[in-house]
Amino acid sequence: MNTINHYSISEAIKELNKVGNINLVKKLERILKYNEIKKPELHNKKDDKTTSHYKVNLTYDELETIKDLFLDLEVASLTIDGEAGAYTEKYVTLLDNWSIISDDSDL
Repeated sequence: MNTINHYSISEAIKELNKVGNINLVKKLERILKYNEIKKPELHNKKDDKTTSHYKVNLTYDELETIKDLFLDLEVASLTIDGEAGAYTEKYVTLLDNWSIISDDSDL
């Protein structure tokens, strides 16, 4: 199942808003609203959305747009010497999280 955590979707929404990709933002907002995976009964943070995961149903092009965005942000976060900057690890993690998602045609 193609799933991803709340943080990764929220960060994608934030960054896509910055570049004006409103259509993809709306699709991600719908995923947050309708695709939450039910937590186990004994989960200690059942009502905490930050611990939630969501089923992702995006096209290849939509996933590529998100991955390209985080790749660009990762590269931009490097220092002039090519060393990791303050946000590099964040963007690497987000890129990794989105890279494991398959597009709808693979389902």
